[in-house]
Amino acid sequence: MCSLSGRRSAYDQAMSRLILTFESLFRVMAADRALKDRIRCRPTPTPPGLSADICGMSIELIEPAQQQQALALLEDAGLSPSGIHLVD
Repeated sequence: MCSLSGRRSAYDQAMSRLILTFESLFRVMAADRALKDRIRCRPTPTPPGLSADICGMSIELIEPAQQQQALALLEDAGLSPSGIHLVD
């Protein structure tokens, strides 16, 4: 696992997963609905060790390059994630 602030090679970034975490399953499912037709994403189990204060499910962005677009759509829907994690 690494922070989004660290510099990584293009290869490392391609092998990483961008995970958006939320406080509840309700918010995960609402985020999935908000993104479904515009962003390639899927609900996925939250990887172990991210945080004890989040739901056991998360949203994985299939194309991490869509992060800013996804975050803007979620903010418009009132569903800002509680965390954004780049996971190996």
